[in-house]
Amino acid sequence: MADEGASPRELVVEACRRDQPHLIEQVLEGMNEKTNEEVAAFFNSVTDALGNHALHICAMYGSYDTMDALFDIEFFECDPLTRLDKDTPLHIAVRYANDKDAELGLEMIKMMCEAGCDPRVKNKHGQKPVELVYQNQEIKKTLQQTEYILAEGLRDDAENGSVHDSASDSE
Repeated sequence: MADEGASPRELVVEACRRDQPHLIEQVLEGMNEKTNEEVAAFFNSVTDALGNHALHICAMYGSYDTMDALFDIEFFECDPLTRLDKDTPLHIAVRYANDKDAELGLEMIKMMCEAGCDPRVKNKHGQKPVELVYQNQEIKKTLQQTEYILAEGLRDDAENGSVHDSASDSE
């Protein structure tokens, strides 16, 4: 990595912007001596210049594969908030689906909900992600079902917030 000049933090941000999961693997390879908690603490602390966390960046750019790689990190934070609007990555993914690619946005939202992102979290404007959905009924349904599951305690991880094991075991 020293030859390339990019720090691990810069590699993670670039991976999230350009959907390059191999860069996440490269950073992980350099962390072999770290505990799972230390690895998660590093990835949870990565932000871009605007204060967006790794998942926010993935959701902004439609970086599905990199998002999937991040969810493989034990103890990875699913619901960090942006500095300005206090949006979760789900808020950003809904905006991506509204404005850029509804199909990819839906797939990201489904993965995020399966991984433990909480659709009940409101941003600083008092909006939950479902309230940002324009007309995509499938996205609304996915968010509402996940909210119901969490509210009813039907998922084992509902009470422990956003600390999760590997989220992408489906592939």
